Amino acid sequence: MTWIRNMENERISDFFKAQTHLFIKQVKNWGEILIGFEAKNKYKVLDSHGMEHGFIVEKGAGILAFFIRWISRSHRPLDVRVYDSKQNEILKYQRPFYFFFSTAHLYDSQDQVIGRIDQKFAIFKKKYQISDHQDNVVGEIESGFFKFFQFEIQNRMGQKIGEVKKKWGGLLKEVFADHDTFGLSMNEELDTRTKALIFATAISIDFDYFEDNQGGNSPLQIFD
Repeated sequence: MTWIRNMENERISDFFKAQTHLFIKQVKNWGEILIGFEAKNKYKVLDSHGMEHGFIVEKGAGILAFFIRWISRSHRPLDVRVYDSKQNEILKYQRPFYFFFSTAHLYDSQDQVIGRIDQKFAIFKKKYQISDHQDNVVGEIESGFFKFFQFEIQNRMGQKIGEVKKKWGGLLKEVFADHDTFGLSMNEELDTRTKALIFATAISIDFDYFEDNQGGNSPLQIFD
């Protein structure tokens, strides 16, 4: 229905339109958040003033999900939801199982395609390509050589339109898993759907490279 689509577009616009900086922080204890399903990874979304702007959850918990995580590690299929501060679902991020390079799809809450994030081959750096709902490339994200915690975002003309930074929260791996934080900067003039795709790419970066994948060995560890 048209009014539902308009409301959905308005929620996405409200979430991103006034934001040039967002921070994504992994947290463990979210007893105050009622989301209606079991979730494994949970993140707070903070604005530039450190105020809660929304949250992100990875669907799936329990024994079966734990087994899939152990077997697949960072290669596992993902179903991630993004909510605003009023607990309205605004985005769906879905990534199928992969061996070498991930491809994630971004939808609004009514399952309308927003775009796609493709991990690309690169030597001594990390690289992603962002495409819109019509498969037009709208940007590329890559780290510098051996600078694996800072990702510059460029449009098709090679102009910088934003940046994703990884901020570690401590010196030990356990601390990293508890306090992982991404900082995103995005040019103010970007449309809200491009901002949503940049936001989703930060999620891809975390799950592809930095997430704590339960430790131990996995049959797919050779692909990491």
